[in-house]
Amino acid sequence: MYARIGYRMSNNPLWDYSIATYSLEGVAPACLALQDNFGLDVNVLFYASWLAQLERLLSHDHLAGMEALITDWRSDRVKPLRALRIRWRQTPQAGSLRDQIKSLELRAERQQQNMMYSYCKRSAELPWAERPLRENLALVASFAGPDCEGRSAAIEHLARLFSS
Repeated sequence: MYARIGYRMSNNPLWDYSIATYSLEGVAPACLALQDNFGLDVNVLFYASWLAQLERLLSHDHLAGMEALITDWRSDRVKPLRALRIRWRQTPQAGSLRDQIKSLELRAERQQQNMMYSYCKRSAELPWAERPLRENLALVASFAGPDCEGRSAAIEHLARLFSS
């Protein structure tokens, strides 16, 4: 898919892939549902999908190392900005401030993806695999804990959207 999209806007192909893929029909709501209902990180879902486009199979050790790198950033920066932006939805007079918070949240997510891409570049090469999208996404989901009702179906739905 990344090659099919065929453009590059930054020095981070993961970010470029994420921006292009997020705009595809149905992807944004599917990602947000996995985030809101099952605690999955949308950026990590895109990372798993991007690696699959490169025909790289995500390993448990690689994902654990990356999670260790980004956990504090996500918890201390991205999530508080997201929570504040969501809370301010109910305050109409805070519209422009909410937009500024949304911009900061997006910048924090981009920084997280920069960290993830740097980690990928300096890590040992992941093994080649033909179409490892479902395996990669399932591994990401497993890091959120034991499977719960609806999560596998939501991951499968996202995989179909990423594959289209």
